[in-house]
Amino acid sequence: MKTLIYDLEIIRCIPSKVRFSDFDYCEGWRDFQNMGISVAAYGWLDDEDPTVFDWTDDVARSSFIEAINAADIVSGFNSVNFDDHLLAANGVEAKTTYDILFESRLAAYGSFDYQDQPEGHSYALDPICRANGLTKTGSGTLAPQWWQLGEKEKVRRYCQNDVRIEREVLRLALDGALVNPNSGQRLSVRPLAPYQY
Repeated sequence: MKTLIYDLEIIRCIPSKVRFSDFDYCEGWRDFQNMGISVAAYGWLDDEDPTVFDWTDDVARSSFIEAINAADIVSGFNSVNFDDHLLAANGVEAKTTYDILFESRLAAYGSFDYQDQPEGHSYALDPICRANGLTKTGSGTLAPQWWQLGEKEKVRRYCQNDVRIEREVLRLALDGALVNPNSGQRLSVRPLAPYQY
């Protein structure tokens, strides 16, 4: 099975308690129409180096869409709730069929829903990385700020590295070696297959 892993970065910042006048903001986490896409990265589960490109690059974007359509399984980290919707708002239909975050939650506490998560627990990518000896190179909160400040190469490297990390987390999970960041136990995820969420 051909498994594609992808990740997106946005142009406009998500509002928080503190807003800086130097940055453009969308209206919140569900305002996919106004977030914009700065960069996308994608790679196959069995390849080493993900492709990264600026969303305005028509040729690269077409190659990405072809890759999504050719994949047997489309994977990402929280892509069911975020990246799939962001793509749809930008005219691209994609449906994640193996969400790494959802599968981690299901293995840990029997539900995809974060509201069922035990109090004080987190299954975000940062704590999963720390528990499994992996290193993120930034954060999704900073990426739109970097982009707006003109630090575009920094955003490209960050997005590409996130796909590398997501691929490694997926490999660990499928090998039964992914450590739960809250308990230190191994997470026993479902086998790699196209699921409907």
